[in-house]
Amino acid sequence: MGGPARLVLNSTHGQKLDLENIAKQVRSLLEALEARYSRYRVESIVSVINQRAGSGVFTEVDPETQALLGLAGRLWDASGGLFDITSGPLRQAWDFRAEGGADPAQIESTLALVGWEQIEWQGSSLHLPTPGMEIDLGGLAKEYAADSAISLMRNLKVTSAMIELAGDVATIGSGDNSVPWRVGIRDPDIAGSLCTVQLSNAAIATSGNYARRVDFEGKQYGHLLNPKTGWPVEGPTSVSALDSHCLTAGAVATVACLHAEKDARAWLERAALPWLMVSSTGKLSGPIADQMASPA
Repeated sequence: MGGPARLVLNSTHGQKLDLENIAKQVRSLLEALEARYSRYRVESIVSVINQRAGSGVFTEVDPETQALLGLAGRLWDASGGLFDITSGPLRQAWDFRAEGGADPAQIESTLALVGWEQIEWQGSSLHLPTPGMEIDLGGLAKEYAADSAISLMRNLKVTSAMIELAGDVATIGSGDNSVPWRVGIRDPDIAGSLCTVQLSNAAIATSGNYARRVDFEGKQYGHLLNPKTGWPVEGPTSVSALDSHCLTAGAVATVACLHAEKDARAWLERAALPWLMVSSTGKLSGPIADQMASPA
């Protein structure tokens, strides 16, 4: 899922759960979702769709994948096109790997390959009309996997659990001694946490523009790209959001980071979830920041 994973399971008083078997089932679920949705797996449904771009061959997608693509379409619409799962070709102009770099001269040609509205549908089958187009569900799959793991564990009668996938966290119940799970929100500037939040049957997701950066003409750019202009966005440094579902929290946080800061605040206020935004100057804002500033 693109990062470290951690699972904590508790067997509450009176329960007789096979925690080792439950952990194995969660692992199997996560591996199956990664095999299905990772663009790095040549056999994944995402890779098959991308390999067929421009071929005229439509790819049938199952109901689960349809639901994720449907959410991607709604986020594209709600964000005014800023959230676009077809923006992957822009990596040709902006390579944020360790030895990567920037080549803005390629923006114009790659922008022609970007656009959710270009996807062709025939019932539950889709096709990318131009060779070189691609989709990437990386902005949704990790959070969806966390929610799926929570659903699986609930069905297995787990009443106390926490799962973390690359910094996004979802929980069942409370932790040890019925105390809510304490989860830190990472400080984007230094090692450590800005603050901790308490979660019980809730999730938190963070999106940021600080972990992967590239230098171009004396300026550092973050890895979040504007699919309309092809250039990196200059919005918040990071945004965290809380919800009962990790997928919702992650979608809200990601779209916020694709906006300019003033527009990000408006988006977050409309979403009406608890949130914390770190501005490009390091200023904290949002309901979570307000709670941090309140007297004990």
